[in-house]
Amino acid sequence: MSLLHTVTEGAYEPEYRTTAAPRRTPWVTLLVAFLLAALLTYAMAQTFRTRDVDAAQTSALVAELDDARAHQQQLVYEATELEQEIARLQQLHLEDPGLRAQLEAAGLLSGALPVVGPGIVVVVDDADQATASEGRVLDSDLSILVNGLFAAGAEAVAVNGRRISTRTPIRSAGAAITVDYVSMDAPYRVEAIGDPRQLPARFGATRAASWWQYLRLNYGLTIEVTPAEEDLSLAADPGLGLRLAKGD
Repeated sequence: MSLLHTVTEGAYEPEYRTTAAPRRTPWVTLLVAFLLAALLTYAMAQTFRTRDVDAAQTSALVAELDDARAHQQQLVYEATELEQEIARLQQLHLEDPGLRAQLEAAGLLSGALPVVGPGIVVVVDDADQATASEGRVLDSDLSILVNGLFAAGAEAVAVNGRRISTRTPIRSAGAAITVDYVSMDAPYRVEAIGDPRQLPARFGATRAASWWQYLRLNYGLTIEVTPAEEDLSLAADPGLGLRLAKGD
């Protein structure tokens, strides 16, 4: 038995005779814990710093936007005062009633003056199953409609309340249509001042009506023409002002 015991004891390497598991030195454990804490602290500091920077940038942009809006409102107020002063001077120095009437008629036709009168309402909209690339009213479709109404004898036209003049652009901006640089959404309500008994038939004979009939049949766009139930009131084109004047 002593020989068996000697052979058994000698078969193991010295480290296998240790009953306790090997342990790390205390300073290594402390170093690892310190590094982990430092990394966590740095990550948290970077996160809070990024949030503070984003919040500061957002606040600065909001402040700039508010200032720009206030400046725009101030300019609109000043432009209104100047337009009123121009009108007062015109009435003061233009003594001929005939010339006054001509000036007023020109202002109504050009969009420089607001106008009230009977007319028709044309509502156009996207197709029911419209997608991002098909079945939507385009800026060119809206321009054709407006030009067709003028060709039919409309004296004044507005799209979603925005008066149309010779200087009013109708453009696309991404998925939206802008009229005089103001974004609009479908459906588009087009108001046209003119004889409500003749204007629909005259519009129906234009190429614009044929184009919209094609859009309705092939792409599902909708168009509805109805006489206005009461007189339409179209504001003046806010972007149409006096650009040049010469005195004697």
